[in-house]
Amino acid sequence: MKAILFTALFLFLIPLVNAQEFGHSKQFFSTPGFNKMKLKYEECVLEKGIQFAKVSTPTEAITFAPIACKREILEIKQFFLNSAFKPDVITALIDSIKEGVEIDLVNLVYKERLKYLKD
Repeated sequence: MKAILFTALFLFLIPLVNAQEFGHSKQFFSTPGFNKMKLKYEECVLEKGIQFAKVSTPTEAITFAPIACKREILEIKQFFLNSAFKPDVITALIDSIKEGVEIDLVNLVYKERLKYLKD
């Protein structure tokens, strides 16, 4: 009987704890400060990508545009370091942001190069 009661209590509390954890992280990522920093990084990388695509190969543009915006990604990393996230989680979050922006960068660079090939 105790085992059934304990199991029921355990199954009831797990969703509540998980909901609170996900709620905290969701609130963290929807703050205006984080969104502003992320948007600034995205805009910087895409702008640099277009500039590099005009004077170099697409591969070089994709490689060097994120490096040119290192300061913006370091601001985001500092934002995360001031939070309660573990360093491994912060690294994964930064990598996720970089990958998302790089996907957009690849699409933009090749779209830009296609404009020049059509003309």
